Amino acid sequence: MRIMKNFIWSNSQSKLGSSDLMEVVAKNDDHQAFEVLYQRLSTKLYQYVYYILLDEQKAQEIVHDAFFTLYDKRKMYRKEYQVSTWLWTIARNKSYDYLKKIKELNVADDNVIIGIEDEQVSTLEKLIEEANSEIIIEAISNLPPTQREAITLWMDEYTGDEIAEILGKSRQAVKNLINRAKLKLKEILETQLESL
Repeated sequence: MRIMKNFIWSNSQSKLGSSDLMEVVAKNDDHQAFEVLYQRLSTKLYQYVYYILLDEQKAQEIVHDAFFTLYDKRKMYRKEYQVSTWLWTIARNKSYDYLKKIKELNVADDNVIIGIEDEQVSTLEKLIEEANSEIIIEAISNLPPTQREAITLWMDEYTGDEIAEILGKSRQAVKNLINRAKLKLKEILETQLESL
């Protein structure tokens, strides 16, 4: 009977949005709801953290640590906020704290404004379609850390406002980061595809 109850509960939880699940976790200390939330968000969060650190083991460690912090601070959650934005911010901060500890942080200047034509974006999209995932991962890993973060969030379909909140930057700075990342990815992918 308990197995059936868990199945029904788990099945009904899977239909809830991430913010609704976090609300259940916050109000009821529900471990099953948190597990569903973890299963739903951990892979994308891992990819995001990996692109910051370029270290699989440390990325896994920070993802687990970010979820632990999220659970630890669950009572502070307010439904009007996206749980994913909160979680990504936690993971980002933990990633940069780690990088600062090992003194490898070298953040590019985000004040330069670069425009990008729609034609350039469609060219990038064509290049991405032609490239395999290994080439794309390698190309993204060659971007400066802040561009890598912004483009990863953009590819995960976060809005400009959500990305700005996660990165702690203005919407315009995020737009500039994404545009620079797209241009750089286009260059990298063109070079790599020509060499094939």
